[in-house]
Amino acid sequence: MRDLFSQLDLILARDPGGRRLPSFARRPELAGWERLVESFSIERPVVAIVTGFCVAAVRPPAAETDGPPGALALAALLAQLGAEVRFVTDRFGVPLLEAGCDELGLSRAWIDEMPLAVEFADTAPALWTTRWLRGPIGNRLTHLVAIERVGPSHTLESLRDQTRCGVPAPVAQFEQLVPAAERDVCHNMRGASIDAVTAPTHLLFDAVAARTKTVTTVGMADGGNELGCGAILWEEIVAALGPDPGARIACRVSTDHLLLAGVSDWAAYAACVAIAERRASRSALAEVTIARQQRLLGALVEAGAVDGCTARREQSVDGLSAAEYLAPLAELRALVGLAG
Repeated sequence: MRDLFSQLDLILARDPGGRRLPSFARRPELAGWERLVESFSIERPVVAIVTGFCVAAVRPPAAETDGPPGALALAALLAQLGAEVRFVTDRFGVPLLEAGCDELGLSRAWIDEMPLAVEFADTAPALWTTRWLRGPIGNRLTHLVAIERVGPSHTLESLRDQTRCGVPAPVAQFEQLVPAAERDVCHNMRGASIDAVTAPTHLLFDAVAARTKTVTTVGMADGGNELGCGAILWEEIVAALGPDPGARIACRVSTDHLLLAGVSDWAAYAACVAIAERRASRSALAEVTIARQQRLLGALVEAGAVDGCTARREQSVDGLSAAEYLAPLAELRALVGLAG
């Protein structure tokens, strides 16, 4: 399967947004395809998929079109292969996931909503996290996956915690470029804080990292500000995106596996291909078609989704038309002998 993994990485490394982060896609220490697909080969995995990235500039605020389509496709495939699946999002992602579940014939009961601190209390998300991890899904969790989900920016502590080979952390540069008020904050790609419209789902990742029981964590990202991107050095994200806004938006939360792509959903589609091939189940992958994902995208837009780049309610993803967005899926399917 190594040749397949190399082909997946080549597709994921495409960079329509010119962010230069997808060039990291072929780093074996980030993707680790062999270990990733093996981790999903256990009997009846219990998988939580975190998604939904709020676009605060529109009124009312709405989740973007990248993330939920890939999350829904991966959830449907994993369920077909015998996994138990849940979605975790906040109130902006719920309408999209409900519409997507209806479109794919999945249960809305799979959707769990973390509260927003600004609408309840600062402690509400932390209490919700504790209860959820002790609940019927959380206490059996084997995988925690984030797809296009924003995470908090670096702090001095997280900067120092990143592993560097004999090189000190660039503390002076960090302190110059990242004011204290901009640390541990969720930012959009324009560098604006979106904490007010974002439930801190990173608390789940922080909590499972502190557990003695192993939970495999996966991040699927395209911009550097998403959960999982703490696996890349802060200064590398700054070099790729530029100091403004790269220095402020770089996410501090690392995951065991980080799949970088030109569009985060492409990583989810690549994961569907890799997992299905490892399980010798092209019948499950056969359902992840261009036509189905096109219909799904339409259903999500009807439910209120907007393009994260254009902030328009239209069937496009990160400024790409539906055809451009779905073209890599056709190529991914072709790699294993499936027509679009």
